[in-house]
Amino acid sequence: MCSLCEKQEESIQHLFFECSIILHIWSWVRQIFINSHFSSKDDLFSFIKSDGRPLVRLIKLVVITFSIWMIWHMRNYVTFQDRIDVSRAILVVKNLTCLVRNSSKASIKNDMLNFNVINFFGINTRSDKVLHPLSVRWEFPSPDWVKANTNSAARGYPGLATCGSFFRWSMKEFIGGFSAFIDV
Repeated sequence: MCSLCEKQEESIQHLFFECSIILHIWSWVRQIFINSHFSSKDDLFSFIKSDGRPLVRLIKLVVITFSIWMIWHMRNYVTFQDRIDVSRAILVVKNLTCLVRNSSKASIKNDMLNFNVINFFGINTRSDKVLHPLSVRWEFPSPDWVKANTNSAARGYPGLATCGSFFRWSMKEFIGGFSAFIDV
């Protein structure tokens, strides 16, 4: 019988991927690494090797390794001490992962997913390009003002490019907008 959930026969598959107690750890990992799913060791290996720059792959490896170690530790602790604290286990994995902070000279890919992972663990980055992240919050315009929001994107130069804008009154009403293809 599984010493953690006491509901099913204990097996490697159950202990690491199916136990209702352990699913809390994998749920926490999924909150950090969006679009991750683990139901087997092959899923774990695929996840570690998947996209991201070397630093993010290293963080994935560390999080998975420490999570597996903590699951085994929790199983043994419950077997011999008869207590369990999943939130403490998650905190230990997070704190151990934070030790990666200055141990790698790897760079990160300049995208929000990688940035959020790095930021979550408080790891110093050595980016290919200097990143100066800035939190931005959109607010409605002051009374009697119109706010114009614009954006553009290009793929290469010369290449495909687009731009667009939309306009709102101060009372949150949408006035209008446009988008256009630009030949550059």
